[in-house]
Amino acid sequence: MAVLPPGLSARAFANAIEDLKKVVGSDWVFTTDEDIMGYRDSYSILWGEPEERVPSGAVAPSSVEQVQQIVRLANKHKLPIYPVSTGRNLSYGGPAPNARGSVVLDLKRMKQIIKVDDTRNFCLLEPGVTYFDLYRHIQERGLKVWMDCPDPGWGSPVGNSLDHGVGYTWGLYRDHFGAHCGMEIVLPNGELVRTGMGAVSNADTWQDYKYGVGPGVDGLFAQGNFGVVTKMGFWMMPQPESYLIGTVLVPKHADLIPLVKTVNFLEDQGLIGQPL
Repeated sequence: MAVLPPGLSARAFANAIEDLKKVVGSDWVFTTDEDIMGYRDSYSILWGEPEERVPSGAVAPSSVEQVQQIVRLANKHKLPIYPVSTGRNLSYGGPAPNARGSVVLDLKRMKQIIKVDDTRNFCLLEPGVTYFDLYRHIQERGLKVWMDCPDPGWGSPVGNSLDHGVGYTWGLYRDHFGAHCGMEIVLPNGELVRTGMGAVSNADTWQDYKYGVGPGVDGLFAQGNFGVVTKMGFWMMPQPESYLIGTVLVPKHADLIPLVKTVNFLEDQGLIGQPL
C-alpha cells in the first residue's frame, strides 16, 4: 500500500529515499509493504482505511551524526519524520506516525549504554537500549543499582520517559521523566543541544544535577515534536541491603479508605515503595 508524504510526488520521494540511503546504507531504509507492516498500529480502528496513519517508509540511523544528517535532509526534501525509540509500546504510543505519509525515524540501532555509575547512582543511555539490555548490563557487572522498570521490559527507558511512563519502585525513581537528568537533542534544523549541566563544557555533573545556566527546557521534548532525543540520563536507585515484599488484606470495603491513607503517609515519607 504505497503512501507518499503529503505534498511530495513519487519522483521527489524517490530522490529523498536515495539521499537517506547515502547516510545510513540501503539496508537501513525501509519502503516495502512488508517493512511498513512493522510501523502500523495493530489496534487502529482505521486499519486498511484511507485515513489510517501509515508511514511512507522508515530509516534507522546508528549514530547521532546520522540523525543530524537525516533531519537536515528532511528539511531539504520537505519530508515529515516521526521518531520512535524501540519496542512496541501500545500503551504510551506505538510506531505508527501521527501524520499519514511520514517517514519513521527508527532509533532502535542506537543501543549504547554509555555509562552506569553505582557510586553516584545514574545511567546514560541511547534510545535503542531496552530495559532488558540495561538489566543485563547491571547484572553482568555486579553493579549495585536498581533500575525502575514498567510492565514492558522490551521497551526503551528513553521512550518510556518521554511518554511520561511510570514503574514500581520508590517514588523518586518511579516517575521516569521526573527521574531523568540531562538530555541530548537534535533540533529540527539539525543542530545539537544538551540540557542541564550538559551544556557546560567538560562538566562532570550532567547526570547529577538537572538544572544548568538559564531556563530548563527539558519538558519541551517530552510528548512533543520539538526535537529528537539521542541520549538521556536517569537517576538510579541504590541497591538496598535488604527489602521485604508484603501483602495487606482488608476484610471490609470500608477498610480501604484508612488503608490508602496509611499507605500514602508511609510512601510520602519514603518508608515504602509503590503498592502493587
